Amino acid sequence: MECPTGSGRYLTLAEVAEELTRRLSRLFLRGADGRRPGLGDHPKQQHDPHFRDLVLFHEYFHGDTGRGVGASHQTGWTGLIAKLLMPRTPRAEVPAAAGPPARAAHPRRGGEHAAR
Repeated sequence: MECPTGSGRYLTLAEVAEELTRRLSRLFLRGADGRRPGLGDHPKQQHDPHFRDLVLFHEYFHGDTGRGVGASHQTGWTGLIAKLLMPRTPRAEVPAAAGPPARAAHPRRGGEHAAR
């Protein structure tokens, strides 16, 4: 898949997901200059120790600066950034001959651990 569109650079779907995660994360994380783009040019929000770590989930973001605009109480799609910032580990490969993982029997549905 070409990412970004028109770049001539082709990535796997997993690599595209990582690229989008990196781009979205930069709105909320501090850059090399210590600023969070999503907080815009608000000195109190950028530098005051009582406010600088209060990250707002804006409705949308300015395309050039990254400043959050629109409602600042939104927890819809921008709330997903929390999931994107969580550490991810690669899935363990399951050998082809192993088959699906075994499932424990539910006690109410029968099985060796069912109440008799």
